[in-house]
Amino acid sequence: MSEPAFISAIVPTLNEEACIESCLRRLRLAGADELIVVDGGSDDRTLELARSEADRVLVEPGGVFQQMNRGAREAGGGILVFQYADGSLGEGACSEIRRTLEDPAIAGGAFRLRLDRPGLFYGAVSLCSDWRNRLGFGPFGDQSIFVRAEVFQREGGFPQDGVLPDHELVRMLHRSGGFKLLREPVLVSARRWERCGKWSTLLRHWWYSALYLGGLRRSRQAVIRGTEVLRKVR
Repeated sequence: MSEPAFISAIVPTLNEEACIESCLRRLRLAGADELIVVDGGSDDRTLELARSEADRVLVEPGGVFQQMNRGAREAGGGILVFQYADGSLGEGACSEIRRTLEDPAIAGGAFRLRLDRPGLFYGAVSLCSDWRNRLGFGPFGDQSIFVRAEVFQREGGFPQDGVLPDHELVRMLHRSGGFKLLREPVLVSARRWERCGKWSTLLRHWWYSALYLGGLRRSRQAVIRGTEVLRKVR
């Protein structure tokens, strides 16, 4: 049986040799009890490096949300934290998660987004993320979503046929109990923003978010194509 305060951190990867070791070490410092890496088919040194730091390393093709669902099924903790490899939680993060979930009315939560580059542009992106979350859109997977394992399993995990499975999980958590956005940030790499262009990346975020919020979920394939772009640049 899962221990209620035992935290399993699940890290989906695909060619993350540049940051996987640092991510896993930071999760240990943050207080995670179990580290599970679920790889989507890397052809670099990700698996080799992950095995030196993680408790378990699994391989699961099919995309990031299928990887995280697989990790959740294999996890031993009563609390699940979904952590992208290019994100970094602070040292007190898991203690804050445990304190938050001492309230039985809370089903899960996430951290505020902060990008790891200085400057007005990236500061504004982080601030807009906070506003967006307050308006009920998000958080998304790069904000280190955490959830009670029993709630996650009962609700079926990340919906495999969803357009924005991470956002839809958050909506489910709101319905299943309570969802809390913590004051503490998760520091996320801005590498994809820089690789794809800051302004073009921002415009794609706005455009495909508007499609989703505007009810174009009826044109599901168009929105899915768009959200795949969003995931690649997070």
